[in-house]
Amino acid sequence: MVIFLNIADIAGMEQNVIYSIQQLLYNGNLYTSPLNAPFSITQYTPIYYLINAFTSKSLGFTEDNIYALYHIGRFWNLIFNLASSYLIYRIGKDYFRISGNKTVILFVASFALNFAHNFAVRPDSLHDLAGIASIYAMIVYYKSEKKDIATLLITVLLTAIAVFSKQSGIQFIIIFVGFAFLIKDWATLLKLIVSTVLFYGILFYITHLVYPSFFENIIGGVKNGIDVTNFVKYILTRSIFILTGWPLILYFLYLLLSRNLLFKGVAISKLLAISALGTLIFASVTALKMGATTQYYVVFMNLALIVALNQSFEIKASVKGLKFFINKYSLTSIFCLFIILIFGFNTFKSIANFKEDPKLISQKNSTAIIAKLISSGLQKNSGKYIYSNLGTDTYAPSRQFLNNIYFKNCLVPQRDILEYSTSKLEVVGYNEFEKLLKDGDIEYIIDSNPNSKYEIVKDFNKIKKSDYILVLNSDGYLVYKNNKSTWKRK
Repeated sequence: MVIFLNIADIAGMEQNVIYSIQQLLYNGNLYTSPLNAPFSITQYTPIYYLINAFTSKSLGFTEDNIYALYHIGRFWNLIFNLASSYLIYRIGKDYFRISGNKTVILFVASFALNFAHNFAVRPDSLHDLAGIASIYAMIVYYKSEKKDIATLLITVLLTAIAVFSKQSGIQFIIIFVGFAFLIKDWATLLKLIVSTVLFYGILFYITHLVYPSFFENIIGGVKNGIDVTNFVKYILTRSIFILTGWPLILYFLYLLLSRNLLFKGVAISKLLAISALGTLIFASVTALKMGATTQYYVVFMNLALIVALNQSFEIKASVKGLKFFINKYSLTSIFCLFIILIFGFNTFKSIANFKEDPKLISQKNSTAIIAKLISSGLQKNSGKYIYSNLGTDTYAPSRQFLNNIYFKNCLVPQRDILEYSTSKLEVVGYNEFEKLLKDGDIEYIIDSNPNSKYEIVKDFNKIKKSDYILVLNSDGYLVYKNNKSTWKRK
């Protein structure tokens, strides 16, 4: 099962999130200043990290139990995915006339969709759950004639949980404010704005007090530029998105326009339509940034399934058996079954590949060799640093646990953030890193073969060639050791 795979980075730079959880367990420093060593950037808001750290500590695990941290994170993602799918099921069943076998198909299709995109140790699954839960709460609010203020406050709280799981959660409160404006519900609009300012203001203020470098990380550490090539290659033309994402987008837009879903029907129908449209627009805009994936469309695709099943119509067929099948389950239900099959197959295929990939197995063995070599060296120089210069242009899983194994000594553990940035991040201490490099504070450099194209500082490879010697060449890894043997820490 994917939860118990002893592999780092099965998707989405898992080791970066694990590193921050390790820091939280070790000394409570979730957000440190990237200006100083170890130049760490915890790019996301804190709730997901806190949940994982609390769970790990409660179960008796420490920052050194690396496998356990990966297993716990992936287990929570499984729970969050199941909960999201259950809410989608309840929204469809309780409020949008989806009944019988269609509800079961909706739940399973939703879970296949969620799990396929959110099984790695990342905050996306919690973000999606909180966002879907806030939509559910808003539907409950508008379904009630009284429009209970408590339900509205719960809605705002859930949007805050989404934001404090991942910054893109801000889309949900924007959608709700936009909806209240669209239907001219001025009282709800005012309550949403006031409660949001209060809730968010208090939460951001408290988080900043606890973690003074909070904004340096979640704002200063985000500088992904526009990458249309990535958007086209890895999202729009990705085969699984062509088969599932595009049909949902096109069918949803057809229903939206042909049936005027934004302006006709009861309030909750319009709310569902604008929520789906809002998440689609937000996903499409943010997916233009470098490093984006099809995961950005998960909430939209869940909502689009409800819209499609709710609005689906029966099709007449001349063949009696075919007519019965289509009328009973509808073509949309058949498409849901297709989603279950294709995402299920894709997920199990990925798991099998990770288990059997000979290159990955070989590199895991090399990781063990590197760990033994460096552990021996660090016993004599425990205050020295390690820099893993393994870039995103190399085989992704080759970054097997290295920064997690040496998290107390590693520098720039989220190196990919710097590589993906359109220009140098103002919050990162590049000059300080260069000083550590030239002064011999960095004992080991772990490089890839061939070397990554990205240089963290000017003349990095030149300095490496001058001041370091190659001590290990193993299956794509090149390990260099500082050759200033007479250097002493001041």
